[in-house]
Amino acid sequence: MTKIYSHTLSLCNICKEKIPARIIQTDNKVFMEKKCPEHGFFETLISSDINWYEQSRTYVKAGQIPLLYNQDKFKGCPESCGFCTQHQQHTCLPVIEINHLCDLTCPICLKGEGIKGNMTTIEFAGIIDNLIAAEGKIEVVNISGGEPSLHPQLVEMLEIASDKGIGQISLSTNGLELLTNEKLRSEIKKYNVITALQFDGFSDDVYIQLRGEALLQKKLKLIKLLEKEDLMYSLVASIAKDINHLEVKAISDFFFQSKALTLMFQPITFTGFAENADHQKHRITIDSVVKEIEKSSFVNQGDFNPLPCSHFSCFALAYFLKVDDQNYYSMKQFLGLENYLEVIANKTLPGLDKEGFSLMKQRMYEFWSAADSGDMTEKVLQRIKGILVEMNSCGFNQKTALDLGRNNMKAIFIHHFMDVYNFDFSRLVKCCNPYPQPGNKLIPICAQNVLFKGSSKN
Repeated sequence: MTKIYSHTLSLCNICKEKIPARIIQTDNKVFMEKKCPEHGFFETLISSDINWYEQSRTYVKAGQIPLLYNQDKFKGCPESCGFCTQHQQHTCLPVIEINHLCDLTCPICLKGEGIKGNMTTIEFAGIIDNLIAAEGKIEVVNISGGEPSLHPQLVEMLEIASDKGIGQISLSTNGLELLTNEKLRSEIKKYNVITALQFDGFSDDVYIQLRGEALLQKKLKLIKLLEKEDLMYSLVASIAKDINHLEVKAISDFFFQSKALTLMFQPITFTGFAENADHQKHRITIDSVVKEIEKSSFVNQGDFNPLPCSHFSCFALAYFLKVDDQNYYSMKQFLGLENYLEVIANKTLPGLDKEGFSLMKQRMYEFWSAADSGDMTEKVLQRIKGILVEMNSCGFNQKTALDLGRNNMKAIFIHHFMDVYNFDFSRLVKCCNPYPQPGNKLIPICAQNVLFKGSSKN
């Protein structure tokens, strides 16, 4: 028996015209079904686990409205992208693409040829100003490309973002330039940049299939270098079924045993260079990635849930309180579900606003006062005591919150971008991760990658 969950709009896999679609349950899995009048019927897997999908639908909180819409008149979706007045979310994490040049040609690159040329520092400064106007303040900005470490004015852009009060800058990179460029590593450390390093597993065969080259030893060498020089970094793993999905556990274990701050899993997206890859064979869904992560001894079943303010098919995440180098405590378990969802909703990182900071502080006092509780270990209590001392000595400000988060938490995210096969306009209108364009438009990442690729204009 077929169960219909919702009706939406999607795109024809071939002509990319807007067509009706529906999300349905069949054989304990969830699919998108759609039919183009010219090119026929299409079906794409949305979730491999019906229980995960149905539970995900309960994790919904209202989005946060930006201070400023850059598109006042609604002409239709996606024609009005920018954000328009019909968009249902603000900007949590803007991704600024500063160039197209890259020193790899990854077979799975979701950008493909991308936008030609380098962004200027004037354009970059204008983008930061527009983001601040739209949001009031920006906690985190990601700089991407291409390979952004190859941009000749990258350091100037880091200075601009820092001077304009951006709380945290991350740099998405394959790491090859950083491995040999000591001066650039020094500048990255100066501006407290988090290096978001592509790291897809522990086999050169994986890197050859996903990145076109055997890169494992270079990745491991760079990680050792980053840790030796005390540079902040995170790991970003693209995951493809039957290529590296069985390495998810090993990547997760490595993450918890490393000094990496966060780990991002990105199920492969069939856009750009990967548009013609076998999407039926290599597609993996968020729930399947979660099951692989849960094989790690550091993670418990139930630690993950969708990001409640985004569309539930876009993000899943889990935060962990660091007890010591080998032990972590789920933040969901620590805060309780209601408080946890309140702290993470509509924010890039938990506790970066005064209310969330205070809530976490109060929960720590509650834990401390319940010191005789049977499920509390002495290590957990001592860790909480240390964090409370830091909180009380510094008071709340964004820098304090960021420092406390970096020193005491780890996080794993799963971000599933859309491609033409699973494109869902109900997801698009809740996007909180835009590509800011020169000028003032904020284009949702999936709209840019699928509909507007090759141009900075829609």
